[in-house]
Amino acid sequence: VFWLPKPWPPAVVVSQDSDKIQKLMEVLAKKLEKVHSISKVNADDYKMMKSLYDHRNTPNLRDDILQFGRGALVAVHLQCPSENAQLCIREIIEDSPSMTAFSTSQSALYKSGLLFGVHVTGQLSPQLVSRA
Repeated sequence: VFWLPKPWPPAVVVSQDSDKIQKLMEVLAKKLEKVHSISKVNADDYKMMKSLYDHRNTPNLRDDILQFGRGALVAVHLQCPSENAQLCIREIIEDSPSMTAFSTSQSALYKSGLLFGVHVTGQLSPQLVSRA
């Protein structure tokens, strides 16, 4: 296993086998130095990013990734138990910067150095397939 150097876009690994995604996350967290890990984020229950109307302390994946600092290597284990969850993660796994209504270029989430391990229950949506 190796990590591609920047400026590579984020890597997205999609599987319907939860054990494979879990094992990938474990290997990355244990074997590679300087790789931060965020595990088992259920996209049905956890916000991917804040909306303009959310309280500033609203927990969300975008801020969880940003806490490690710009340019950090981060492996994220996303769980998608429904088609709606697959739709919720579309923007976060794209290679373009994640901007919110109130973000600037300084606070944008640039996604080079990120790896998303996505466990999907059920049928893969065309939107997710196009980003994997």
